[in-house]
Amino acid sequence: MNQPIPERIAPQHRMRSAKDFAAARTEGVAYRGRACLLVAQPAPGEITRVGFIASKRGVGNAVKRNRARRRLKEIVRRRWPRLPHHGFLLVFIASRGSLSAPHQELASEVERLLAHAGALAPAVAS
Repeated sequence: MNQPIPERIAPQHRMRSAKDFAAARTEGVAYRGRACLLVAQPAPGEITRVGFIASKRGVGNAVKRNRARRRLKEIVRRRWPRLPHHGFLLVFIASRGSLSAPHQELASEVERLLAHAGALAPAVAS
């Protein structure tokens, strides 16, 4: 029987501390999209972790920041099985465009950014 795909990103795969975010932002490589920015830092031997930033200046008030963060988290969660389980620290930084972009357009952009960073395996056709 096939193992079900997890419905959430496990706690060990989430970035929590400000130190981790700062390290990824200073040492990582930035990949810019229209609706978000991906900062990817290769971390050989470490478990892959992902974090999301939506700043007040970049996105807007709390409602808009939470919406932008939720949209990006959902898109990454759906593609999580295609990401390597070791070797990357990934930080997504939302911009105002992430609020108004259609879902499919935003999802395509996230996939493109992950592919440019070398952190996304090709989709398996079923």
